[in-house]
Amino acid sequence: MDASMAQGTRDDSKTYLVVSHCNNLAIRLLAKSIETQRGVSCTAITRDDLFCDQIQDDLVLINVLDFPSAEIERLLGRIQERMPLCRVILVNADRGDNIFFLLNWPVVKGVIYQQDNDTLISKAIDVVCKGRSWFPRNYMDYLVRHRKTPTRCGHVFESLTSRERQMLDHVVRGMSNNEIADALCLSTHTVKAHLQSLYRKVGVKNRVGVMRWVHENHLEEEGR
Repeated sequence: MDASMAQGTRDDSKTYLVVSHCNNLAIRLLAKSIETQRGVSCTAITRDDLFCDQIQDDLVLINVLDFPSAEIERLLGRIQERMPLCRVILVNADRGDNIFFLLNWPVVKGVIYQQDNDTLISKAIDVVCKGRSWFPRNYMDYLVRHRKTPTRCGHVFESLTSRERQMLDHVVRGMSNNEIADALCLSTHTVKAHLQSLYRKVGVKNRVGVMRWVHENHLEEEGR
């Protein structure tokens, strides 16, 4: 893991663990472990409770095991829109997951994996609470390189809208137009329109060209 991108310090925020069911024993144990390690309160809440007025610039942990990937993206979208000062950490991620889609959501400040022990979890939370990020080193290297290096790929990626980046991520996952439409609650016509815009900006004619562009620019490996 690599901690970087300092943005100031603040570690007095409340911590909320977003889950589908608060009564799950494993969730209660995780919340208790966080409380013990950090000496602060960690409250398990459902996604419906997340968007109350009292939660604004606090730390939010989302248990990814409780939600399908499409639901996580919708949840992050709502957080980004309604609570932009909030800091989010994805908890219980799998090391095989493609976290490339996180580029769409700057509100996400870190990822904690299923294999991480209590000490590492506590360190990750402390780092994020102090205004820095906690991601795998290769992901951080990718972010730094594409923010500092004026490559054509970097310029193209920066020109993509949030929706076009979602399309890119779903195409990389091998999802069909119908699957993308279902995941994002869009019509297939709207999906096709966004894909055509993506193709035009990337400079390809179809999703095969998109996959080739992703492979040639090493985005599929570096986004993990």
